[in-house]
Amino acid sequence: MIPDAASAQLSEPTKRVSIGWLLAFALAWFGFWLLIVLPGQFMVLKLASVLDPMGKVASSSFMIAEMSVVIVVSVPFIGVACDRTRTRFGRRRAWILGGFVTATVPFAFVGAQASWPLAALLLAVVSLGQAAVLVALSAVIADQVPREQRGRASAAMGVPQVIALAGGMVIVTMLVTDVAQSWFVIAALALASSIPFLVMLRDTEPGPLLPRARFRMLRRSDLHGYRDFSWAMLSRVLINAGNLTGTTYLLYFLADVLHVPDPDEALTTLIFVYLGACAAASWLSGILSDRWQMRRHFVAASAALQAAAALCLAFVPTWESAMVAAVLLGFGFGTFLAVDQALITDVLPRPESRARDLGIINSAQYLPIAPVVGWLVLGVAGYTELYAVTAVIIVAGGITVYRIRSVR
Repeated sequence: MIPDAASAQLSEPTKRVSIGWLLAFALAWFGFWLLIVLPGQFMVLKLASVLDPMGKVASSSFMIAEMSVVIVVSVPFIGVACDRTRTRFGRRRAWILGGFVTATVPFAFVGAQASWPLAALLLAVVSLGQAAVLVALSAVIADQVPREQRGRASAAMGVPQVIALAGGMVIVTMLVTDVAQSWFVIAALALASSIPFLVMLRDTEPGPLLPRARFRMLRRSDLHGYRDFSWAMLSRVLINAGNLTGTTYLLYFLADVLHVPDPDEALTTLIFVYLGACAAASWLSGILSDRWQMRRHFVAASAALQAAAALCLAFVPTWESAMVAAVLLGFGFGTFLAVDQALITDVLPRPESRARDLGIINSAQYLPIAPVVGWLVLGVAGYTELYAVTAVIIVAGGITVYRIRSVR
């Protein structure tokens, strides 16, 4: 039996968080997303094209896949350690700070490397820090945000992703065009973005270590109650994998298929269109999903919109079609970002292992499906086939969400 005091500490939070708390939380996620989305969407591809122009698809795919693997493998261990941490500085706050420092220091020097294997080595260390931040920031939602505000908290987690991508693209393509300097600037900005939330955050008291919180991974006896959690994880993995498969190679699509005069500028334009649609859809979906408590339908609708965007690129490869696809993708992914984290938090089976479980499900979206699929499809076919496969993967994720039974 769990002691009464510990039960109270592990119960669902009831005190509403403030707007200031949500804004600082969003800013911390903004810093995290700078380190995640910019390398995957542009910086690694740009670096590979400079260091390895003939083998840029293979080398960029390797670096992106390597980062994903490090995150996926390390997150469960970090999650268990985070749940067990007991310090005056706080368990979540200690891991957030340590994660940002571990990620940003090597990140700052990636662009200065003379070969892509050296850059890949630094990116592996960066990924360990990213994993720590992901675990601790994700757990804060379950620790401190009541159920009726989780759609807003999910939006505060998701909207900064597209803002980081758009703002970061402006920095690295227009303001700081030197490759080495761009990595340093993004690292400094990411670290600075975490400071307000670290100052504001007051960790909940974790209480004594419970038998179920011992330092071990999931065992067969632990899996009772994880049915909906597992379906939610599969849905998230598929939708994120499809989205990343479609967007990771967009820079090369613009250059090699559409033959636009300035691919960097064209990609930035598409991202701004995507940002506007994404921000609008994310905030509205977060509010409506809290009001209606209907998470699954929002996730399914987001998958349909993103699949439609992929099909536009697959069968109508024009600049105008790319603009339409950016709008559809923005509406779809914005809706997904606003609702999915709330859905995940609602189906958590064990309060004493929040960091571990949220870390596992949040890291699962970084399984290196996108670079593997992209490398395989582009190795034997072309971009039409790549975006058709993208649509299939996303639709599968939208269908899978209806296997969840404990939430609407």
